[in-house]
Amino acid sequence: MKDYYKILEVKPNASQAEIKKAYRLLAVKYHPDKNNGSRESEESFKEISESYIILGDTAKRNAYDYTKGNYKNYNGQNSASGQQTPVTFLILFKRIKERVLNADGRVNQEALFKVINDLLSDDTINFLISARDIATNNLITDDVLTCSIFLGEQFKSVLYAKLLRLSDGDPRFTQKLALLNKKHEAINLKTSEALSRNYIIIFILFLVFFVVLMVVANL
Repeated sequence: MKDYYKILEVKPNASQAEIKKAYRLLAVKYHPDKNNGSRESEESFKEISESYIILGDTAKRNAYDYTKGNYKNYNGQNSASGQQTPVTFLILFKRIKERVLNADGRVNQEALFKVINDLLSDDTINFLISARDIATNNLITDDVLTCSIFLGEQFKSVLYAKLLRLSDGDPRFTQKLALLNKKHEAINLKTSEALSRNYIIIFILFLVFFVVLMVVANL
């Protein structure tokens, strides 16, 4: 995984303003037009631009830090610019998924939900829909659903609604989400039925115990 902070020559706790300033200075320094079209400067310029696309945006930066095990909640306005693509988001969601799957079940649900929820903002969803990259959107949906396994129902319902928006009416998406929702409902129903049976058994045992006590007391 690339170290975007190192590429922009800033510390991980740098403010958004510091990141923006570092990007502007490095972009000017390594711009191909300033270096006679040097191939090396062109590659450096691409890495600098890629780093700023991620770190210059609060939600993307939080997601990136989460994948590095350094979750923060940055306050401040987003300022990223550049040629972001649906793949930009796919990479971040895949990295989040990989971190979650490698956490051996030790997942902070609130932190995970906030990272995904912020990254899957209304602006992001609108961008992904307008890009019309259905294959990438489908992969993003799969990654979010995988992460949702580790979240409680109150978090899942929020992300489910967002993924339904992202589906944009595509039958392949909606069928997948509908199937998943049915599975969740079935699991919840089975859990409720099991709890009901347990309560009935406990109540019966209590009645039996009470009757036994009454009989003993009357002897």
